[in-house]
Amino acid sequence: MLSEQTFMIANGCNLSCTYCWYETGSASYVTESLSPGVYDRWLGRCVDRGVDLRQINITGGEPLLRADFCDLLAVASRRARNVSVFTNGLLLGGEILAALRAARCEVHVSIDHVSPGLGDRVRGGTAATLRGIEALATSGVEHAQLCMVVTSRNHREVTPVRELADRHGYALELIPVALPAHHPLSLMSLPEQDRGELAAELAGAGARERPGYYARFRRYLQTGTVDASARCRAAERGVFIDADGRIALCTQRTAVALGDVVSSDPDDVLAAKERAAADRRPGSCVSLDCLVLV
Repeated sequence: MLSEQTFMIANGCNLSCTYCWYETGSASYVTESLSPGVYDRWLGRCVDRGVDLRQINITGGEPLLRADFCDLLAVASRRARNVSVFTNGLLLGGEILAALRAARCEVHVSIDHVSPGLGDRVRGGTAATLRGIEALATSGVEHAQLCMVVTSRNHREVTPVRELADRHGYALELIPVALPAHHPLSLMSLPEQDRGELAAELAGAGARERPGYYARFRRYLQTGTVDASARCRAAERGVFIDADGRIALCTQRTAVALGDVVSSDPDDVLAAKERAAADRRPGSCVSLDCLVLV
């Protein structure tokens, strides 16, 4: 289905997270690739074909770097029942917060450290992200959560990040860097005692929103294994659209191209998506260059 669409509207970011695929920094940022009007026409074609746009996710790179972000958000909120924005929080304030509140969307803020010393070495912008979270908490935006990518270098920050989320009444999503096991950021590079302490933390309040997911996370910490999925989870969720308008099955660099938002017909994209999903081998996602737990 095309009912969930993830728009990666920015080709760059104003942080340099060590685990990120982009790793570009703001110098490589493309200010505007596709206009809000192009996205609107694509979504209009989808609606005309009978697509029920249940969910649009807006991400990047860092989506708030787009000068026309508020216009893009307005397009998404007008077309879809639900909209989520994924941001590092550095630019949360003023007009942007007003637009997020008006769109009644869900805001996901990534934060991997609350200690600036460590955070600024491996990610940057820690103090600015914390200020953005504080501004978000008093903005009137009703739905928000924090997201933390957990690596071998920041696993001890899980507790303070969870406490930050609890203080604002936010949910917390923990995303473990798991694959490949030999990667220096993989949690399997930690001593067994450290992995055991992290597993115990996951059994607490920070895991209450997604008990099944965190059960798999704890099992991974204990065994070092990930259950291969027998189906393509990305294909079940929808499609991913990059800042140049290319439509793909998932965010992998090697993902199958399905068309583009400028010229493709939604029916053709859906047919290509179904063929691509059928061709995925059981467990094939585990062999790709994704570093996170399935």
